Amino acid sequence: MIRTSARYGFGLEAVRIQPLNDDLTIPVPARIIGGAGPFDFSGVEDISAVDITVKLDNEDAEDLTVDLSGAVSDAAVTVAELVLALDVTFGAAALELDASLSVTDDDRLKIETTDTDTIPDYVQIYGECAEIAMLGQGLGALFQKLDTGQSFAITPVRKDSEQITTTDAKGRDTEINTDDYLKGFTAVLTDTAQDWALRAVIEGGTLNDAETDFEFPTSESARIYFFAELFYAEYSSGEHLESDLVGYVKMLLRTMRGTLSDRSLERAWANWVYNITGTTYTDEDGDLLGAINEEKLTVSAYTALHVLTV
Repeated sequence: MIRTSARYGFGLEAVRIQPLNDDLTIPVPARIIGGAGPFDFSGVEDISAVDITVKLDNEDAEDLTVDLSGAVSDAAVTVAELVLALDVTFGAAALELDASLSVTDDDRLKIETTDTDTIPDYVQIYGECAEIAMLGQGLGALFQKLDTGQSFAITPVRKDSEQITTTDAKGRDTEINTDDYLKGFTAVLTDTAQDWALRAVIEGGTLNDAETDFEFPTSESARIYFFAELFYAEYSSGEHLESDLVGYVKMLLRTMRGTLSDRSLERAWANWVYNITGTTYTDEDGDLLGAINEEKLTVSAYTALHVLTV
């Protein structure tokens, strides 16, 4: 590349991670997918006021409640019953959101924006009601954000090419040489902070609401699949102040699972290291997409994303 137009990547600016939908697709404002029910709300404190929180883009989160007292059974609330209650809650809060029982999504709960004027880039829905309804695979559709990451090291995983040969009686070969292809990647995320909420997404397990008690996952625990958005800075050639950057790169890693790596408690900083596996991604239309998408952003476009406050 010609030096005058060259761009140089530097650092790990920010990371945000969110569980995939319950059908293992990426949640977007037009399609946040929960479970198929029935849902067990028998353990909630008040069935007429179940907590749910909605956050649109960079706006303040709205803490709401859902009245499920009209359900036939607290222990077996159907998707249809939950849809009715959610739409009442969204309407009372003047939120342009619609809940439905989606036949095309295996009769699962579906929530989508109905705003056609200012369509939000991100809709997060979490809290006790969202978790029981299996939004975010039971964790809620909520970003875990960090700017304390030290590194995110990615290693491509490829299916090797093959040479398949058969030899006839005269010693002559007939061969097929197959193409190699990219299957996904492995990655190591090193975080300098101890983030229990992030750990619950990456590794699974159970974290209490106050985030003061974490129960390790077991062999019976469901694995959590998640996606991530990573951001790093770009500089032009030459000497620069750190703030003199020319843009950012956004990396969308579409589907991953992971575990917390070995920990050593000693007279040193105890970074948390996560081992992650990423694969190619099949969207809700059945289309196969690559494991990673990269997009160049201007400084103003990056700022407009409000990466750490969405």
